[in-house]
Amino acid sequence: MDWPAVKARREGLPADQQVHYHAFPYLHDEMGLALAAADLVVSRAGASTLGEFSIFGLGAILVPYPHAWRYQKVNADFLAGRGAAVRLNDEDLKMKLLPTLRELLHDPARLSAMGVAARASAVPDAAERIAAELVALAGARP
Repeated sequence: MDWPAVKARREGLPADQQVHYHAFPYLHDEMGLALAAADLVVSRAGASTLGEFSIFGLGAILVPYPHAWRYQKVNADFLAGRGAAVRLNDEDLKMKLLPTLRELLHDPARLSAMGVAARASAVPDAAERIAAELVALAGARP
């Protein structure tokens, strides 16, 4: 990310638009707050990240990292196929990202439906399920 260009873009906006423009080079402890405040996410499509969007019930525009073999495409297609996301390819960003953002942000019913679909794909107790399976497997040893 060209962080100076991102900051310059914000500074070039009218004041009433600057208050709605929130870009960060990295979030750590604040990520949960940012996701809770978000209406829509634009992101790569790593599995852990998508799990967070689902837990928060957030629709997303997903851009699979083109050099990550194909797993990010599969991840993005999983949520897109359930109505929780729109998938854009890296090479299409310049032409399609802004129109897609506008379309989604001006359609509250679709954003809401995407959030519902995202939450429906969540498995909040996944860690417990995996742990239970591991304990069962460990106990099944001869």
